[in-house]
Amino acid sequence: MSKKRDCRFSTAVFTILPIWVIAMALSLILCECSDNNVATPRRKAFPRIITHDSTFYVMENLPIHFEISKIASITLDSASVSSSNNSRWINIYYKPYNATIYCTFTQADNASIKEVLSNRSERMALNSGGLTSELIELTNANKFYSQILITEQNKVTPIQFLSTNNQNWVISGALCIDKYKNIDSIRPVINVVKRDIIHSLKTINQ
Repeated sequence: MSKKRDCRFSTAVFTILPIWVIAMALSLILCECSDNNVATPRRKAFPRIITHDSTFYVMENLPIHFEISKIASITLDSASVSSSNNSRWINIYYKPYNATIYCTFTQADNASIKEVLSNRSERMALNSGGLTSELIELTNANKFYSQILITEQNKVTPIQFLSTNNQNWVISGALCIDKYKNIDSIRPVINVVKRDIIHSLKTINQ
């Protein structure tokens, strides 16, 4: 008799055991599902900017050879001439990047060119806001000496440039990007426009 009781007891234990296993498994699954439903904030992605390869054309209505990217256009009054200092203000607009290079072409003589260069250099220093900047210097085959000041942390004017032949021309410009305010989001634009400006200054000619 005792053997039969032991056999029945063992059978009952093995019959009940899977129920507890299933119950424990279900409770674990429910706990995991409830944890997954907890809302967590997602990181904000930067807007993706599609950049373009650059080919160039010569700007018209200028008494100087100056090439710009074909994806850029001239806006506002490209033929405006100041009677006071014989300067032309030209806005080179990059529509795909919502960015503009505000460019000034100034004719000067030997007596005034140093003053014009000094004023432009001082303006570049002020625009950089004392932030860390990279300075690129180059002299092209046509004897134009140029400086490109890159201040990536400056959201207003991240790129500025100044060029002269030290005789009768001073060309200066500053890039402004209107739409994108985060440094990481505008870096692709800075790199592309820097490439274009370097080309423009390498090919500038009287």
